[in-house]
Amino acid sequence: MMRDPETKKLDKMSNLKELLRKLEPSQLAYDKSLRQAREVLIGALRTYTHSRYQLGRALRVYREYFKAERAWMEAAKVIAAAIDRDEKTVFRIIEDYERAAQLPAITLEAMREQNIDPAAAKHAGVVENLLRLPEPKTSEKASAVVREAFKTHVLQKTKKAAPKPDLEAFAERVVKLFEDRYRSAAPEQRDAELQYILELLVNSMRAPIRKLRQFGRPTLVPKPPKQGAA
Repeated sequence: MMRDPETKKLDKMSNLKELLRKLEPSQLAYDKSLRQAREVLIGALRTYTHSRYQLGRALRVYREYFKAERAWMEAAKVIAAAIDRDEKTVFRIIEDYERAAQLPAITLEAMREQNIDPAAAKHAGVVENLLRLPEPKTSEKASAVVREAFKTHVLQKTKKAAPKPDLEAFAERVVKLFEDRYRSAAPEQRDAELQYILELLVNSMRAPIRKLRQFGRPTLVPKPPKQGAA
């Protein structure tokens, strides 16, 4: 009879304690602080989806007991297997925690109150924004700063995600803007304003364009050759 995923997960967690004890430095076998660090880590692993920050802190403390790099690498593999991840994930969780831990305590508390996990990978940009700011003086200020940093991060992501329109679509949009503006304008006014706008654009862009050509129909205007990707 096949066991469900939750049962398998419990089996892995129940074996984790013994597996870690075998990898821990033998001279620290009776060290109470090491046992406590191990228990805290196992507890954090059981609920790691709720707080990556707490797990990162527990991993960081537990790692300190491994002086030999090879032993810690083996322990990281065992820990990762218990949550169906690889050891690189364990290392990233520690790195994300260490970055977030640089924030002032008052800022971290404000993030917790707003249900923002400081060590969550998706919040790395928020943490980077907050690290550039001075420490808030009050809890109210900290809450406001966190909200603003989160808002800025969302706007930055949206801006990056927005695809740039291709040249033809961009040109059509610009032409439509001009057509809508000058549909009912007198020819003299239209020509004078078009000349002003085009000259302003060319000079602002520092483009060495000396003249504009005229064609019988807009469709005859040649398109510039496409440039290869850099």
